[in-house]
Amino acid sequence: MKRIGLVIFLIISISVNLQSQNKVHMAGVRMGYNISNVNYSPPKDHSPVNTIKNYSLLYTYYHDLWGASPYFGFQTGVSHLETGFEMGGTRYITEMYQIPLVSQFHIDFWKMRLLLNIGGYGAYRNKRLEPESYTFEPDDYRMEFGIIAGGGLAVVLKPFEVHLEANYNYSFTYLHDPRKGDSARPLYSYPNQFIISASLFFHIKSK
Repeated sequence: MKRIGLVIFLIISISVNLQSQNKVHMAGVRMGYNISNVNYSPPKDHSPVNTIKNYSLLYTYYHDLWGASPYFGFQTGVSHLETGFEMGGTRYITEMYQIPLVSQFHIDFWKMRLLLNIGGYGAYRNKRLEPESYTFEPDDYRMEFGIIAGGGLAVVLKPFEVHLEANYNYSFTYLHDPRKGDSARPLYSYPNQFIISASLFFHIKSK
């Protein structure tokens, strides 16, 4: 009986917390550890690279749906990322600016949130960083579009929140024209990134 009472108390507590947090506007900064790679088709011998100069300025809006389901959220901002791969013992690193458009679903409990992210992004490959001789050529693509999926956990310490997340970015845009270097045997390249991040958000407004 005590266990049933405890379960009912927890359910009521969570429900009250959800209803009181229907609308939240937040701004924050994010730092990330990026494991970056490229999927080649046909396969090509290479390996991923790790970078740490990955950071974002983000805006997040949590809202209910039709006044009944307080699990929805939207996130966007601007991200600076270093992406690339390693081939033949040489790291090939590109600086990229990204705009994410993500639906961030959340389940609130106690002083925490369980996060689920799904969305897309647009990006611009700004410049080559490594090696010095690594520059853009006419057959290279500068724009990038892809999907984002992941999740994490948030600690709510009003008016601040700390978010710990892991997100996977997969590009639908090739690094370059598939026929670059060999018109008879196309090489398709799909960049991808696995980013482990920590974010600090500030509540601009909550209702």
